[in-house]
Amino acid sequence: MITSRYALALVTLAACGSSRTTQARFPGGAVAFDRAASDPKALAIADKVVAAAGGAERWGKVKQLRWSESVKNDGKEIIGGEQAWDRWEGRHYGRLKRPGGDMVVMRPIYAAGGSAFIDTGKSLNKIADGTDEAIAAARERWQFDTAALCMQFLLEEPGAKLEYGGEVEGEPGKPADDVKLTIDPKDTTRTATYHVVIDRDTNLINRIEIVKAGDPDAHRLGYKLEGWTEAGGLKFPTIVDNIGQPAEVIGFKDITIAEPDETLYVPPISH
Repeated sequence: MITSRYALALVTLAACGSSRTTQARFPGGAVAFDRAASDPKALAIADKVVAAAGGAERWGKVKQLRWSESVKNDGKEIIGGEQAWDRWEGRHYGRLKRPGGDMVVMRPIYAAGGSAFIDTGKSLNKIADGTDEAIAAARERWQFDTAALCMQFLLEEPGAKLEYGGEVEGEPGKPADDVKLTIDPKDTTRTATYHVVIDRDTNLINRIEIVKAGDPDAHRLGYKLEGWTEAGGLKFPTIVDNIGQPAEVIGFKDITIAEPDETLYVPPISH
């Protein structure tokens, strides 16, 4: 249950602020994108993508990204909720809408642990069983959703390595470019490899093809990105179509950029 001590703790944290000047990274992770580690042709294409989406400088200043989302199958919502990514301190907040009370997860991104609650509308009650499962589900959702929502910037994140995968088909009858993204293997928060297909006219991402860790490169899960919108001077897709399962559509909305909201990440203090 949220108490006055919890509120006081939040006020104290807000007053102290953060001494960080850049985003949190996994232990030992690079702090800057190494351009020399990528293929020059792939890098030149990625530069255009990042610029078209608002630029690396503006993205580098994003402290918190927050959004609502829904997953629909044949037009019927099967998952609904919201998430927030505190890039500065490496924290994740997830809310899953449920009839009996929303499931809320607060967890560190680059460390183990976290907390899971049921929101009754009046208080947050820590769940007695299933915390590990709830945190694992939230982690998996964050990994996919941030890749789909932010791939245009992840191309040049610290630890990224780019290779040119050749010319492929984008929109029907139109050539596009495939840029293969590999993440630093020490970063256990992103273990997949991505083929990012880029439209030559707009320099925006047409689709992403995900290769899960351990799978052959030809075994890919494809998602088409559409409905680009702007938030804080940056462009994000709002519609993600599952190419392999056309009935499934993921929607992002209410995308906002702001200072980290401590109430989303700090577990309540019980009496």
